[in-house]
Amino acid sequence: LSIVLGDVLGIELVQKLHSILDADFDVALVTKTINQIVNCPEDRVFFYGKQFGVTAARQLRDFKNAGNNLNKKLLLEHLKAELLTDNPIDDNTVGAMGEKYGDFLMQMEHSHSNGESPSDALIDSLSSNIGAMNAYALRNSIDFLDADVDFEQIFKGFEYGLEHDDDDISLAYETAGLRILQTFDNIQELTHMPLNKGLFMEHLLSGLSVESIGEEELQTLGEQIDPLIERVSGFSPEGIANKKAGEAYMEQLRKDKSFKFTESGLAYKMLKEGKGKTFTEDDVVNTIYVGKHLDGTVFKSSEGETTPFSSNFGIQGISEMLLLMKPGGKAIVVIPG
Repeated sequence: LSIVLGDVLGIELVQKLHSILDADFDVALVTKTINQIVNCPEDRVFFYGKQFGVTAARQLRDFKNAGNNLNKKLLLEHLKAELLTDNPIDDNTVGAMGEKYGDFLMQMEHSHSNGESPSDALIDSLSSNIGAMNAYALRNSIDFLDADVDFEQIFKGFEYGLEHDDDDISLAYETAGLRILQTFDNIQELTHMPLNKGLFMEHLLSGLSVESIGEEELQTLGEQIDPLIERVSGFSPEGIANKKAGEAYMEQLRKDKSFKFTESGLAYKMLKEGKGKTFTEDDVVNTIYVGKHLDGTVFKSSEGETTPFSSNFGIQGISEMLLLMKPGGKAIVVIPG
């Protein structure tokens, strides 16, 4: 999984950088940046803050072009205070701040339409507002970073980005690296298993040297990832425990005479037979469904609306169950792992 993931992300990164930069990129610098992001928590936090700083800098530039010089010092003060506080603003407060932001913009437009410059008080209020809202956005979008986030380091990154917003090449490398890290961490979370970081990085970097690859070939390579995730998940402590719990549950169902079992091990109870012909592999069936884990937790639902399913639907148990049903039918189906 580590090898295939590295290959796919490396090749996709080449294509992405070519499309963003429209030029040759520095492989050595890309390699160094991604290594920093994947292996050095402090650097990834700094780069993350920098992304927001660059966005804020460009926002300030737009204001300046419209004749409004915002108070950068005040913006940073309010951002830092909000980032480092033990009592950050909540959703309701930031919603009210968003409304104020709109009011401030209207007041600015009103001043300009009257041939006046916005007052210092209005400029300061808007600058403070932007700083606090940026802090809120930073705090609420850092799930993929380490649990103990160094907000001081995030602030340093933001401050740097606010002053160095013109280095688009480095920014593209850092953005790509953060996305790769997010994918890497997401898959570790999905499998409940640590990936081989050394092999991953080795193949990610070898993927960067691939000059060209067909879309079909890349797709075939990418299609290996999901089955590998499933196999790796089965070796995790959670996966093993889930498998045992599933087997015990299915064994218990065999004592329930209201359930039938198919050759594949699928268990189902027909609550309503339906009318007409049984569905075939050629049918697309409008289905209302609720998917639950063994503990009853809903993991997916059509929320009362119909969703079209067919016999080649990705989850084998769903496909098999459809071929046992008729229009208007209703069933409980238990799909083994």
